[in-house]
Amino acid sequence: MATLITRHYIDIATRSGRRRVHYRKCGNGGPTVLMVHQSPRSSAEYEPLMREWARHFTCIAPDTPGFGESDPPSSQPSIADYAGAMVEFLDHMRFRKVDLLGYHTGSL
Repeated sequence: MATLITRHYIDIATRSGRRRVHYRKCGNGGPTVLMVHQSPRSSAEYEPLMREWARHFTCIAPDTPGFGESDPPSSQPSIADYAGAMVEFLDHMRFRKVDLLGYHTGSL
């Protein structure tokens, strides 16, 4: 039986207004793992891993601003803006502690 990945949308208050964020969730127990995709992709790239890890973790994979189904940022973002967006997401979701999985295959 395949492990269910659910999809969600939330509105986050930001310094420049409100931004809609799409994220995927899989698993309902164990430590929370935040899975951050690389650009220009989406959280969909983590679906196979989410299904596998859901037995041991609660996997959360948001689409970063401007990618997948999340709203774009209000201006040309910097790396710090993307990091800030993840902090805003975690604060909104009321996560106090998460483990982080991410990678990048290019250069800045």
